[in-house]
Amino acid sequence: MFCYQCEQTAQCTGCTKGGVCGKTPDTADLQDLVIYVTKGVAWFTDRAGALGARDAAVDTFILKALFTTVTNVNFDPNRLTDILNEALAVRAKAKALYESAAAKAGKKPEAAPEGFATWTPPASRDELLLQAAKIGIASRKVQFGEDIAGLIELVTYGLKGAAAYADHAHVLGHDDPANAADFAALLALLTRPKLTADDLLGA
Repeated sequence: MFCYQCEQTAQCTGCTKGGVCGKTPDTADLQDLVIYVTKGVAWFTDRAGALGARDAAVDTFILKALFTTVTNVNFDPNRLTDILNEALAVRAKAKALYESAAAKAGKKPEAAPEGFATWTPPASRDELLLQAAKIGIASRKVQFGEDIAGLIELVTYGLKGAAAYADHAHVLGHDDPANAADFAALLALLTRPKLTADDLLGA
């Protein structure tokens, strides 16, 4: 595993065998997969929103998924597996929302980002965890380099922290569609195959 999303990371560099917080590698992998699929949810949501279509339940799930992966919030692999399956269902719903909105607007839907928008889980937990290694921080370092990968994580962790407050507000009955649109847009940004420092610092 590799995790450096909190101030308690081992040796101030990152936890690699197990989290200082108690998080296990299986939990870390499942959290990575939840965020990966949620980026696909966000891509469809962002595109649908640009065409005037929104779904409050999809917006709420994006907050839930981000908040769920904050350090010390949920370390139950079975619960995270449930949330991952929910993410897949919500992604399908967001895709249908976008395609419907595009059809009503007389526009051809954009090509969705492969992986984020198309990934499906394998049959076994062991295969699932092997796939998780292919979409974690290490893979982003290879794809983007250390600096850009670090900025991607910075944006991601910022969204996680903001989602915690937005989720609490939702529980209290306060939702802001403009904020939901921002969460979707920023997560959708992270699905791009190429990103620059300006893209991420501007986020």
